[in-house]
Amino acid sequence: MPAESSVSYTESPYYLQAVAALAQRQTVTAHEDIYCDSGMKLVAKGTALDEAQFQRLARHKLNEPLDNMLTSERALDAASLSIEADKVLEHDPIYTRMGNRSGDALAVKHGLAALKLPPPLLMRLTVMRDQRPAMFQHSLRTAMIADALAQRLKLAPAERALLLLAALCHDLGELHTDPQLLASGHAITPDERRYVHVHPLTSHVVLNAIAGFPAPARLAVLQHHERLVGSGYPHGLRADKISPLAKLLAVADVAETVIRRFDLPRLDMLARLHQNRFDRAAADALRDLIHATPEDAHHLPQEQLDAATKLARLADVLRAWFALRSVFAHLVAPAEPERSPLAFLFERMGTIRQLVLQAGFDPDRSESMLYIAQDDPAVLVELRTMLDEIEWLQLDLANEINRRSAELLGLSPQPLHDLLRHLRP
Repeated sequence: MPAESSVSYTESPYYLQAVAALAQRQTVTAHEDIYCDSGMKLVAKGTALDEAQFQRLARHKLNEPLDNMLTSERALDAASLSIEADKVLEHDPIYTRMGNRSGDALAVKHGLAALKLPPPLLMRLTVMRDQRPAMFQHSLRTAMIADALAQRLKLAPAERALLLLAALCHDLGELHTDPQLLASGHAITPDERRYVHVHPLTSHVVLNAIAGFPAPARLAVLQHHERLVGSGYPHGLRADKISPLAKLLAVADVAETVIRRFDLPRLDMLARLHQNRFDRAAADALRDLIHATPEDAHHLPQEQLDAATKLARLADVLRAWFALRSVFAHLVAPAEPERSPLAFLFERMGTIRQLVLQAGFDPDRSESMLYIAQDDPAVLVELRTMLDEIEWLQLDLANEINRRSAELLGLSPQPLHDLLRHLRP
């Protein structure tokens, strides 16, 4: 019989499906007897699991996490993580640039190879590599950026190792999310978004069940979507409540996404203009690492920028905001603005206006922006990047309004509805 445990463990059906799919590609074996929480043995030690056994496991609560009891034929290890990082450095010039500018281009390979990774964690990472390769690459590249930031900021070796570990594990919770929600091209609805927003909590729970996983790295995983101004999730923490490692991980996580989807000028703009949302030292270190120039844009600016459409949308958002502000200004007391349910909205819209001003444009004369930029390619790149970033901020604000909908009950809905209509295309 297994050792007594007061906690039963329910695996996500999506994770079980991923492990079952892995078992169709390589042998997955139980290296311990697997019991349900009532003490009934479900799978004997030494069994190579097949589809029928996974279906049986899915019908029961387990007495401990499945990864504690499984091993795979071609399991990932620290050495293979180092090899994967070497492939990135060899084939991706942006990561080569960051590695070279970090001070030691090979440090991340050595850091990965030296990590002490418990077997249950290696099992999760193996499933991710095999069944969610895009997620695995995101995690690996985020870890590489995080390590470059740690070098640039001269973190102690122990802190660098914790950050590297946290970055590798920060999205483990997404293995418990319906993969259709995360599929490329899927437009996540407001109702679906709550399943995405819970993944830091899920990652934290998964890592908490792994004996010996360091608490500082686990906390960084939990907080990597928090933002200094309180606009993040899952807990809406502000600057001094967010751990230092989580602040660095947040910058690395966003940087990897922007590099993959856009270009370095966009990332440079984000790091330069959003130092109120991200740790300033980390944002400055990132800008130095990427060393972006206009030549780093993937396409000619005129092929990327429908400036008239973007500017018209920005103007619509600002007009809707002015109308809403005139209706609700009395709810935000100057002495205690944080007590108002709309304080976050006043703060976020102030940030959007400030971004336009910091870029050297007038937010009240949107038509002048295109006139200023049209004959100067470098300014046009700057304008296009700023507008892309503001669109992202607008969408993020729309999502935050939806998350806070319970707090906004009782307010006149029409001004909020009008603003949401323009924030979300």
